[in-house]
Amino acid sequence: MARNLLAAAAVAALLAWFWSRGEAFLAANGPTFDEPVHLAAGYSYWTTGRFKLNPEHPPLLKLLWAAPLMFGDRPPYPHDVAAATNDDHWYIGTAFLFNSGREPRELLDPARRVNLALGCAVVLLAGWWSFRVWGSRLAGVAACAFAASDPNLLALSCVLTTDTGLTLFSLLSCYLLWEYAARPSRGLLIAAGVALGLALGSKFSALAAVAGIGAAGFVYVLHGGRLALPNSPAETSHRRAAIEIAFRLGLIALVTLAATYGFVHFDQWGRGLKFQLTRAEHGDGMMYLNGSLSRTGWYHYFLVLLPLKLPVGLLLGVAAACLFGSLRHAPRSAFLLVPPVVFFALASYSRVDLGVRVVLPVLPFLYVLAARLAGPVRVACDRRERDCSEAPERFVNRLLLFLCVALAARSAARHDPFPLAYFNEVAGGPRDAIRHVADSNVDWGQALPQLKQYLAANGPDVIYLSYFGTDRPEAYGIRFQPLPTYGRVGEPGGEPVPPDAPRHVLVVSANNLLGIYLNDPDTFAWLRTREPTAVLGGCLYVFDLTGDADAIRRVRSLPAR
Repeated sequence: MARNLLAAAAVAALLAWFWSRGEAFLAANGPTFDEPVHLAAGYSYWTTGRFKLNPEHPPLLKLLWAAPLMFGDRPPYPHDVAAATNDDHWYIGTAFLFNSGREPRELLDPARRVNLALGCAVVLLAGWWSFRVWGSRLAGVAACAFAASDPNLLALSCVLTTDTGLTLFSLLSCYLLWEYAARPSRGLLIAAGVALGLALGSKFSALAAVAGIGAAGFVYVLHGGRLALPNSPAETSHRRAAIEIAFRLGLIALVTLAATYGFVHFDQWGRGLKFQLTRAEHGDGMMYLNGSLSRTGWYHYFLVLLPLKLPVGLLLGVAAACLFGSLRHAPRSAFLLVPPVVFFALASYSRVDLGVRVVLPVLPFLYVLAARLAGPVRVACDRRERDCSEAPERFVNRLLLFLCVALAARSAARHDPFPLAYFNEVAGGPRDAIRHVADSNVDWGQALPQLKQYLAANGPDVIYLSYFGTDRPEAYGIRFQPLPTYGRVGEPGGEPVPPDAPRHVLVVSANNLLGIYLNDPDTFAWLRTREPTAVLGGCLYVFDLTGDADAIRRVRSLPAR
């Protein structure tokens, strides 16, 4: 009982740490690129009863995020903007968040906290599965620690992106099927089907999770396991039993998915899926890797990215667990090992190389694997002998586990409250890492609050600004001369910097510095070798050009877009 209480207290402390760091993120980071659209879309579903806005993403998570706004004093929905722009979600999102008469954070923070709660659920589920699969309370606590220490999970739990919800529901589906394989029951079957439907209602890439679960089931049956409906006759062939359970799971998932659209709007799911499958025809975005730009991406992108974005402690923990740990519950472990491999392979094959968020559903499986160090060890001795080699191996494994968790936690804490721009010690931090990867790994338009603080402390009154994102500098009282940028909705705004200004300061977002989305990728190439005066939030590069006449001339000759 005392051990259970101690483990519960440790998990509660880790959750509290995760949540408190999330609150620090909310206070320090502005809206990221897609958040105004996602929030406005979810609010429109509640207020209009239609699922027309932002159909390229399923509605479930957007409904959850907007739900807090339905209580109390509801903000007005910009029907006039919707009518004038033919339901352009970028204009509607901007009007909703910035022109509603409410502070943007007043609308955004409650929605972000909903997503943060989903992130906490990922931490808990990873810990619980580790406890179940490795048979150790310490393993459960360790998996929670790895999850709570991962800046990627924290950052993506604090912004309105569909990746955390997909991660939770796909992980839950795999876990419930792992339990079902050992003890088939109607309740577990229904729960697994519902979780799978919720995953499909979160993001279209859940189809990769479905493929991973199907592959895991195939491997499980291939290695002698049996997947069958509860109370299925023993003489039923393995193949028929597997087909029957797959049909039931699919039916439950389909009904759950239809429910997320209110049933009558279920056709929107097919339309959104078609958009995603043909997104290149709609003008797919530019992608960046190792100094090169591409519209088609690279198959090896995530193989380069993960060693730079994952905490070194987690990477070492996974490696050590594979070398020194032991596997339990084979062949059921197929549900732990196969889905992340299949998801990663399909994500790599799709070449949608927009950041670590694309493969976030893979990461919780790594937390569980790293916690394997706390589980049983391989021993080569007579089990009848009490004094065997298990004790020293267990000590070494647990020492490794402690060091890996400590290293991951220390690395995470050093990058708060800006985990979106986190890179591990191997990458050398954001400044060095943008030579290799960028986009939402570094810069999602989140750092305008830091720019406001910097200007309040250091000046000048008006700056040259090339900002990537949909946040509004005007909302913070930032005075700026607009330069070529990406993401601005509507007119550039701003005001010119006087030619005789005592100081000339240029601020450029990391993505614009690299030219990823600009019409001319080399617009700021001349700045890439120049040492910035400061880097704000890991993604806004400040250059003081005072006294450099040639640099000032270059900047002043640039257009506003």
